[in-house]
Amino acid sequence: YGKSLLVGGIRDLETVVADIDTTSGTVRERWANTKLNTQNFPYPAPAPVPGTQDGAVFNTFGYLQAPAVLHVTAKGARKVVDLAHDGSRALIRKLRPVEPYRWQAPDGTEIHGWLMRGPGKKPAPLIMEVHGGPISRWAPFFLGRSALHVMLADRGYAFFWPNPRGSSGRGQDFARAVVGDMGGADTQDYLSGLDQLISDGIADPKRIGVTGGSYGGFMTLWLITQDSRFAAAVSVAPVTNWVSQHLTSNLPYFDTFCLGSEYNDPNGNHFGRSPVMHAHRVKTPTLHICGALDRCTPPGQALEFHNALRQHGAESVLVTYPYEGHGVRTFPAMIDYAARITDWFLKHMPPRPQH
Repeated sequence: YGKSLLVGGIRDLETVVADIDTTSGTVRERWANTKLNTQNFPYPAPAPVPGTQDGAVFNTFGYLQAPAVLHVTAKGARKVVDLAHDGSRALIRKLRPVEPYRWQAPDGTEIHGWLMRGPGKKPAPLIMEVHGGPISRWAPFFLGRSALHVMLADRGYAFFWPNPRGSSGRGQDFARAVVGDMGGADTQDYLSGLDQLISDGIADPKRIGVTGGSYGGFMTLWLITQDSRFAAAVSVAPVTNWVSQHLTSNLPYFDTFCLGSEYNDPNGNHFGRSPVMHAHRVKTPTLHICGALDRCTPPGQALEFHNALRQHGAESVLVTYPYEGHGVRTFPAMIDYAARITDWFLKHMPPRPQH
């Protein structure tokens, strides 16, 4: 509005809405919240109010809050529309609080993320979910929209959503730390977080699962080649071979940028950090999920790792959805997707003794 620029931003685990005076560069913070995020996920997107010189409107939601439209002015914030209803409130009652969690990586870097603890005081079976990107982040999202999270939480699983180096919200240097080193120091960020959760008595060391999509799918498979602690893994839209990924993907220069090597260098990260090159180490039962129409991480990526695991005697299942692309996003595939992943974790790291 006029000489003022409305912006949405992120500050570590916080979502921030502010005005910037385009003449002086002065920033006036309007709204900040740790528990709530604004649309679009994962980056904020406020909108000015037409015909006014003050205020902003944006959609908000949190892990345990259904979407609502918020109007923020200098006088404060008011809820304009609340999309919660009896059904969403019933789902929320099945869930446990989500809290910030912090730990130190082996090199001393402080890493942040989010944690939903198990239902009791004893160490719980825990699922670590790796975000995509890698330059992205986990921010509060409404868990009630996800049949998968509701079903798993209701059965007693804890959730861990880490934001390792490379994640957004902690400045350019922190984001750049993953560039040229994907699968390097970020690997230790995840493993050290799990070490701390075990040390704190939150996670059961014998029942730790890992899942993620895209970069998260790559990291899921990379982690199980580097560490044997995982009882179960589910990779979604993964990269497993950076050489064939470079030659078949619709974004071939992403890997060169984030790995810091060329695809035809046998001594570079394209070879050394391809999970398929280390598949012989894997003992973790692994479910691979991909879309036949995926052009970002083509379905052949999941197929390669699945075949490699089978060749070396590890338990592996491959599911290819014929009408899905980069991620599973349509019905009825989403129902099948949630049921398959829930069943996989129930089978390999049950939350309670099975009879």
